[in-house]
Amino acid sequence: MQEKKIEELSGQELHSKGGQLREEDKHLEALQYLTLAVVAYQKEGNYRGLIDALKDRTLTWKHLFLTSNDKAYAILAQKDAEAMLSISQEYHLEDKLDTSYFRLGEVAMLFEDYPTAINFYQKALVVYQGPISEKGDFRYHLGEAQYRNGQKEEGKSTILAGLAEIQQGASELDPFLIHVWESGVHMRLAELLREDNPFEAKKHLKLAQEIAASDEKLVIRRRQIGELAKTFE
Repeated sequence: MQEKKIEELSGQELHSKGGQLREEDKHLEALQYLTLAVVAYQKEGNYRGLIDALKDRTLTWKHLFLTSNDKAYAILAQKDAEAMLSISQEYHLEDKLDTSYFRLGEVAMLFEDYPTAINFYQKALVVYQGPISEKGDFRYHLGEAQYRNGQKEEGKSTILAGLAEIQQGASELDPFLIHVWESGVHMRLAELLREDNPFEAKKHLKLAQEIAASDEKLVIRRRQIGELAKTFE
């Protein structure tokens, strides 16, 4: 069967291709497809799809910021996350409020505005409607914000509670997602505890490395863990 031309692809097809490229760490190529997906979804009147494409584009801007430290990427991430929330509210998409608040929390973290991040993460948890494992992902991000805001004991406890939720619902979701979230928890704990508790931090680093090595799809995570491991040398 002849391959479709790019202008013939649906919003979902463009979005899927953009998401795949993002997971492969090909962020500039991903942006092209995700931007086309946003336009296609709008033409189709698929506002839930549009929000999901903006979610992935927010993540792409975030990764570009983290690898370049160019604040412009953080600002672009912020604008896409704000658009997610505005569209959710405009079209009364209650099931998209949680991910919109969550992305705004992630963006606030890029600006090291931890109180704002805590506020958005807490809002996301209040309205959350999805699987328990993803709620655990939301919760561990809240814990990181608390820890970085100086609430270290509470933050660590929240992170571990999030990990328990991720593991509790692991059988309900794609193993790839579970591996992303579990490795993310251990990677974050390794980073946060590196100075406060070096021995425990190294244990979490090792667990993160083992999880990332077990799933060939975790391209971005292996790069991130490798960069973190260098700081332990």
